[in-house]
Amino acid sequence: MDDLDAQNIPLVTLANDLLAEYNHSLRSLLGLLDTEGNRNTAAEASQSRLEATKKIVKLDENLQRLYGEIVQHQKRQEEIRQTQLLSIESGKAKLRFISGMLDAKSQLEQVVADTEKKLASARVAKRADPKVSEIIEYARKLSKFTMAPPNYDPNSGAVPPEPPYPVLVAMRAGVLSRYRVKNGAKADEVDVVDL
Repeated sequence: MDDLDAQNIPLVTLANDLLAEYNHSLRSLLGLLDTEGNRNTAAEASQSRLEATKKIVKLDENLQRLYGEIVQHQKRQEEIRQTQLLSIESGKAKLRFISGMLDAKSQLEQVVADTEKKLASARVAKRADPKVSEIIEYARKLSKFTMAPPNYDPNSGAVPPEPPYPVLVAMRAGVLSRYRVKNGAKADEVDVVDL
């Protein structure tokens, strides 16, 4: 393994190949140190030992570089894992936000629907625009025919919760009376402006 920069080879394969080569070179060096079994001359044995040692030193440098790359790779893998976890949390937060927005939209649609109903009722009431003077005249006609509750005895002194006819105070406090007074004030203002 002379080239550690091969990008297409996985780090595990590089590490296994380097370790196998390192093991083979170390065995070769140990074999060269056995002088009794070695038939080479001392100079040849010394030269072989020197080459085996240089090869082991180079392999050791390559192993050190590979170790640095493995450490960097592990750091990158941890960063990728953290990024994936962050992405998952971000996705969950987006889903919670979308759910909240959908809930808010549904509530807003309900409020709009209720408001549209009230607005439609207000438009109908405005279009009807009853003449209050007619309503008051009709109420006066009906009040003549209002009857007392059943079994009412005016001589008994018992006062019913309400008399059989509207009391003047109740009539003046009613909505129709307020409307008449308000329109009467407007009519007075119009008369003043016309002068």
